[in-house]
Formats: sequence, structure tokens, C-alpha cells
Amino acid sequence: MTNKSALSKNARRRLKKKEKKQDIDLQKEAERQLQLLQSEENPVQEAKEDVAVEYVSADLELSEYDPAYKELSRVFDKFLKPEELCAEKEENTDEKPEQNEETPMEMDTYEESLQLSRKARKKAKQMSISMLKQIVSCPDVVEAHDVTSSDPPFLCYLKAYRNTVPVPRHWCHKRKYLQGKRGIEKVPFILPDFIANTGISEVRGALLDDAMKKGSIKMRERMQPKLGRIDIDYQVLHDAFFRYQTKPKLTTLGDLYYEGKEFEVQLKHKTPGILSDELKRALGMVDGVPPPWLLNIQRYGPPPAYPHLKIPGLNAPIPEGASFGYHPGGWGKPPVDELGNPL
Repeated sequence: MTNKSALSKNARRRLKKKEKKQDIDLQKEAERQLQLLQSEENPVQEAKEDVAVEYVSADLELSEYDPAYKELSRVFDKFLKPEELCAEKEENTDEKPEQNEETPMEMDTYEESLQLSRKARKKAKQMSISMLKQIVSCPDVVEAHDVTSSDPPFLCYLKAYRNTVPVPRHWCHKRKYLQGKRGIEKVPFILPDFIANTGISEVRGALLDDAMKKGSIKMRERMQPKLGRIDIDYQVLHDAFFRYQTKPKLTTLGDLYYEGKEFEVQLKHKTPGILSDELKRALGMVDGVPPPWLLNIQRYGPPPAYPHLKIPGLNAPIPEGASFGYHPGGWGKPPVDELGNPL
């Protein structure tokens, strides 16, 4: 007691700390010894726990052809475990018939068919444009995108039907409608002939001139007006609209406007077999001279599009004063029948 009381306060604190550390070391050593004892006993218990008893039905040492095999198998099947029954079914499903070995080329084509996308398979099933034109009755209405429809022949039938209004052709264009006409100068409006003959344009021009005059001139004309400048004969206007009026050029039913239509050549106003004065002038033809393609028509026949067209020198009489022959101005070979007699 005397020694403890003689120790200072700091010494007593260090002594208590040392004793506490010794107690902790002793406690850890005891725990370590306890774990060693438990580890020596656990292997025996784990070995006992790992042992699992499984019932496996014994195989019947009988031949499948033995008559007693079926009777005994029915009895023993009732004592089988569900796992064994499932295993037997899996074994049966795993057994597949032997397949013939395919060549590498066949395997490659099969793999390529599997790798084709939905879009590629759909395109492979599409009908070609040439085949579609052979099937339909009017091949001139077939377009490139008609083969992508669900029923191409029926679509072409509807397009060729009488009085059918077509879909505007700019539906598949990427640029906007009439985008190509930007920058083109618009043609000014021209009055029809039956209205221009009334002299209304002169009256309108006089009014425009008056609007451009100076103020002093306008005041002078107002003080001293000139009579008879804007007189309009209403009988002339009445006759223009009720007697001499003409219909403008109208499009047919279902004929839609598209970009550049006004620049196309109007072939509907041309009649096959009749040569216009402009064409004769361009070919240098004189009256009574045959066209330059008459000899080829006599050799190869009429055009396929017009098999019954009446052509002078082939199946129609030639003009008066003309003669057959191959001289300049001649109409070639005279037409003959099946027996070679001239017609």
C-alpha cells in the first residue's frame, strides 16, 4: 500500500493501462485456444453432415423381350422418384434422328437466309417490274414503286380504270411542291381575244396615264374637262360575252398539274398520219412529195401502235398527179395483194 501511495498520479495511470493491456492479451489467447478446440471437433460433424442417402431404384436384370419384363416394369415404375421419371423423358427428348451431313455450301446458304433482315426478306418476295407489266392489261400505268404495294396487279387495275383521278406525282418527292419554279418570271396575264376586241385595255391605259400626271395638270383638266374620253359602248360589251365568247383551254377529268407541265409538248392536239405545215417545212417537203419514211413503211409495215392507220402509198390512194416508183418524187412500190396483184 505504501508503494502505491508513493506513486505519482501519472505512474498510477501508466500502471493501470499496462494491467488493462495484459488482460486484453489474456482474453485473446483464451479465445484463440477455444477456436482451436472447436475446429478439431467440426470436421467430424461436417463429414457427418455431408453424407446424403439417396434411394436409387435397381435396374431389372431382365431382357426387354421377356414377357415378365412388362409386368414387373409397371410395378416398379410406381416406386420411381419424380426425378427419375423426368430424367427418362429428357433422355428420350435428347435422342434425335440422325441428320444427313450437309455440304459447306448448303450450310452457308442456310446461315445467310437466317441472317437476312425483315426488309431484305420482303424485298426478295417482291414482284419485278417486268413481270408486273406482263401481267396487267395496261402496262403504261406501271411505275417503279408499284411493286412495293400489297397487291400490285389490283393497284394497276385501279390506276387504269376509267375516270380514275391519279395521286399527285409529287407525293414521293423529297423537295417541296413547286420548289423548282422559284426564280422563274411569271408570264403576265393576257386578256382573251373577245375581251381585248372591245377596247377595254385602251380605257384602262388612259386611266393609268391620268394617275401619273402632275397635280396642276389634274386641276386644269378638272376645270376644263374633255368629253368622250371614257365612253364605253355597252352593246359591244354585251356582244363580247354573249355572242363572241370562247371557252378557254381546260384540262380533262383527273388531269392534275405537276411541275413543268406547261413546258411539255401537247401531243393530244396532233393526229397520227396528218403532217402539219411546220413539219413539212422542217423536212423540206413540197406538195405531192411522199414523206421520207414511206419506203421503210412499205418494207417493214405500218407502226405497231397504229396497225390500221391509213397511209397514202401503203394502204391508201396517193394524191392526184403522183406516181409510184423510186425516182425523185416517186411513191415507191405499188401496193399488192396476197397473190402479188397491184391493188
